[in-house]
Amino acid sequence: MRTTAVHQLVSGFGQGDAISHEALALRAICRDLKFPSDVYAPMDRIADDMRTHCYPIEDFRGKPSDVVICHYSIASPATEVFLSAPGRKVLIYHNITPAEFYQPFDAAITEQLVQARVGLKDTALRADAVWADSAFNASELRSAGVENAKVFQLLFTPAAMDIPPDPVVLDQFAPPMKNILFVGRIAPNKCVEDLVTAFAWYHRKIEPHSRLIIVGSDRSAPTYFAMLRMYAGELELPNVCFQRFASPAGLSAYYQLADVFVTASRHEGYCLPLVEAMYKGVPVVAREVGGVPEALGGAGVMYDDLKPEELAELLALVLKDDHLRQAILESQKKRIAEVLKRPMQEEFLSLLSELIPSA
Repeated sequence: MRTTAVHQLVSGFGQGDAISHEALALRAICRDLKFPSDVYAPMDRIADDMRTHCYPIEDFRGKPSDVVICHYSIASPATEVFLSAPGRKVLIYHNITPAEFYQPFDAAITEQLVQARVGLKDTALRADAVWADSAFNASELRSAGVENAKVFQLLFTPAAMDIPPDPVVLDQFAPPMKNILFVGRIAPNKCVEDLVTAFAWYHRKIEPHSRLIIVGSDRSAPTYFAMLRMYAGELELPNVCFQRFASPAGLSAYYQLADVFVTASRHEGYCLPLVEAMYKGVPVVAREVGGVPEALGGAGVMYDDLKPEELAELLALVLKDDHLRQAILESQKKRIAEVLKRPMQEEFLSLLSELIPSA
């Protein structure tokens, strides 16, 4: 076991969250490399079923020999603990959702996002190293006046995707209906209402034997989630299925059932579900924004601003044109082969060696 510990601080910790997934993947890499490593979050922001994987940040006691990694995306007590911690400091920037997306729905989160943006440059400049989880996020850091950011792309670990699918979910959403899937935070920047509108066109004008499955927790923006459900009700769409949180087995089942994965998000730092869907062999349709092109790496289908009926027609083309569908899936297989070849440990160790020469 090495004498240097590598600990991580996050603003919250829960199953299915991309930053929590990243923290667990990094912890596994650290432990494989024989670095003592734990994850810490504010006690009231740790999901009950994840308390064995994460310690309360209130219990964090750093040492001068530590490397402390802070995952930054929103204002949080984790930032203050990070800045006051002894040892060498690494800031990982996961992007900050523009506050205007949340303004109509949640004043508290809006303020946290504003404060995160205000404090970004100062926090980054007080760190010994700054990493961004995509080239897009690194460019955003440069725009904020942080010039020294290195790219350490968001980690994808396939083990969670290889879990046997939940048979209950498989039975619930079995064919012959066409399953259009979205997975992600149910947050205003994801523009899920655009998917609901496009699905209304698809369901009524093109394929009545279809459903839109929306998988994601309602906790990120409860008011927005409620608005989406009311909107689907106003459109009298019985086949919009809000499935909220999914267990790993449930998520595996949703991907297995999906005929197409689609996201209309207007702000993405990277978007891990795109990689998950490609790994599971689901054709992907995504709005071309932020870090989405980087995540897709030339695979899948990207669109710019389409009208709802145009997006519906695009989905119909992907679902009906066998030649096109096969071409999309082939492009995605190549992209996933690249992702799986990534030397994650070597990348991490190379960046860490700039702080710990002996590494």
